[in-house]
Amino acid sequence: MNILFLKDLLPTARAGDVKNVKPGFARNYLIPQGLAVLATEEALQRTTKLRAEAEERRIQETKDWQVVAESLEGMELDLEVRTGPTGRLYGSITPAIIAEALEEKISKPMNRRFFNITEPIRVLGKFKVFTKFVEEVSLNLTLNVIPDEESAKVIEEHKIEQEKLKKLEEKESQSEENSEENSNNEENTPKSSSENEENEDNNSNN
Repeated sequence: MNILFLKDLLPTARAGDVKNVKPGFARNYLIPQGLAVLATEEALQRTTKLRAEAEERRIQETKDWQVVAESLEGMELDLEVRTGPTGRLYGSITPAIIAEALEEKISKPMNRRFFNITEPIRVLGKFKVFTKFVEEVSLNLTLNVIPDEESAKVIEEHKIEQEKLKKLEEKESQSEENSEENSNNEENTPKSSSENEENEDNNSNN
């Protein structure tokens, strides 16, 4: 089915494009959503105007997103997360989480598709995430993944317990070394005169 796109639907098509799509996709989604119409002769006469209008919108969108990208350069986006005692996240950072946090920070609607996470983020720390708002505007967004208040307490308690355990192990290790050293010293200590006499008696009896 040939349809005329009235709005951009990237990466499928741009406004003014005429494409052949599956009838179900057109009837159930594109046409009801106002994204496209049947490519009739009357509709096709609108293509030039639609493309011109769409190009103007794209130019303005690019300018708007460029301003946003420049404001984010050098900025870190803090993401508070729940973690276990070792600082490992319950789950991982998703594009939807980033979109929600950034939208709240700069008060501009975000789409999770803007953010490309190449490797799962499951630990605390700083990470770079490639972000593309529109075709011509992209940047590497810096994420600062930090524990929430409750998780921070759990991590600190875990560190204290680990430090206590480490000191205990060191103490036990030192105690074992001292015990072994004392044992070696006893073996190397010269025998007393009574011990020597006992040995001599044993030798004479033999």
